[in-house]
Amino acid sequence: MKRVAFALLLLATGLRAAPVDVLLEAATDRELQPLLARLANAQTKRRAAWQFWVGTIAGKTVALARTEGDPLNAVAATTLAIRRFSPGLVVTFGSARAHDPALRPGDVVVSGGFAAFDGMVSPRRELGAGSNALAWHKLAHPLMTSGEIENYTESFPADGAALEAAKNLAAGRGRVVVGVLGSANQVNRESDRIGWLHVHWGTSTEDGESADVAGCARLLGVPVIGIRVVDGSEGEAAVLVLQLLEVLK
Repeated sequence: MKRVAFALLLLATGLRAAPVDVLLEAATDRELQPLLARLANAQTKRRAAWQFWVGTIAGKTVALARTEGDPLNAVAATTLAIRRFSPGLVVTFGSARAHDPALRPGDVVVSGGFAAFDGMVSPRRELGAGSNALAWHKLAHPLMTSGEIENYTESFPADGAALEAAKNLAAGRGRVVVGVLGSANQVNRESDRIGWLHVHWGTSTEDGESADVAGCARLLGVPVIGIRVVDGSEGEAAVLVLQLLEVLK
């Protein structure tokens, strides 16, 4: 029995690495590349289907993860990374499409909050009556809280200290604004539908995974911040993340 317990202890500790200051997550290798180029003392770690990069940037220990821009992959990668690297902060970053009509290409939206806007309930319609997405109703996510109590949540805030630091980022070709980063496994191109999402969910932008990464971090008790460049080029948001790492306490 002692040998079995010792083996299980070795297995459990083997799944964990030394804690890092920040977990950095983006959808693709190209979005991560400017950070990988700056990564000192770099090591590659693998767990299940995911690869992680660990090292130092701007005097902070970091782990980098690729989310594939999809909610399921993003939650899996985030869960594995948090379990293994115990980060003090999660930063999700990349490009996004605008929901807020005031936003322009190149504007940078830092997350005052997040909203996973994929939940919906459609009104009952009989066969042949058609479909109308503007008549759908929101369906909030039942986030699990202490005591196994479900808390139906439409949106939730980002980490306050990281947000204050992110407000001072210098955008390359636009403004820096605080908004709500929205995500779903959707690509919305109908103006009326985008307007409906903006009004009813309060979303500023749309991407494939930021709110899902943030929701996962929140459920696991880790602070989170998001940075999205409207119609950004690959690697553009990573430059802002480098700025953020320089000023984070």
